[in-house]
Amino acid sequence: MDNILFTPLEETISFYTRNDFAVMNHLLVGNFDALWKYAQIAYEDNRAILAEYEKGERSVDSDYDIKWQNSLKQRLLDSLDDAAKEMIIKNAESDIANILKAVYPAPKDMLLYRTAWIDREYAATNRFPYSREYKALPFEVSSILEIKIISSYSLTPYREDDDVGSDFFRYELRVPCGMPILELDQFVTHNEAGEVLLPPMVCKVSNIRSSEYPICKGIIELEYIKPL
Repeated sequence: MDNILFTPLEETISFYTRNDFAVMNHLLVGNFDALWKYAQIAYEDNRAILAEYEKGERSVDSDYDIKWQNSLKQRLLDSLDDAAKEMIIKNAESDIANILKAVYPAPKDMLLYRTAWIDREYAATNRFPYSREYKALPFEVSSILEIKIISSYSLTPYREDDDVGSDFFRYELRVPCGMPILELDQFVTHNEAGEVLLPPMVCKVSNIRSSEYPICKGIIELEYIKPL
């Protein structure tokens, strides 16, 4: 059963939608201290999932489970030594390349949504959270942003009337027809319905407005100008 495998892109999506998105994106921005931190988290999670299969806490119901176990075994680490770090970088570079090769032109104009949780350590006037890599972006209306990471957006907004115990900002991204995107609903290995990946891109801040819900501290409207 060792020869039952995901396609390279399926494997990439499977890992991106768990913990490896942080590994890939910190590589894209060149933050290696954070990269090693999140790589350790990712590989500890991989070991935990395999242990659940071994203990029978997760059942093998289909070829998907066999493929998932085989992929996890290929990415196990014993320590963060030089050889392990080389493997982490190689996997991340391959995953990034798989995603960027898979993007395709948006079939129509789209409006996508992203929730950015507020890290109080970085909270400041005219600085806005975007991701783990961009915890406090300085911008205002008409600013041009270069987002160097692979961004995850959604076809539907997060419910602002839910009390989740944490404040956030919401991004609304207008994607013109023909701009590169990757919709994840087509993959059996994705986690969340309606998730859409965007390659590194240039955006314009077209508006910043208030929300009617207290936990949403603002809505930032972006226009997708071009991929980087």
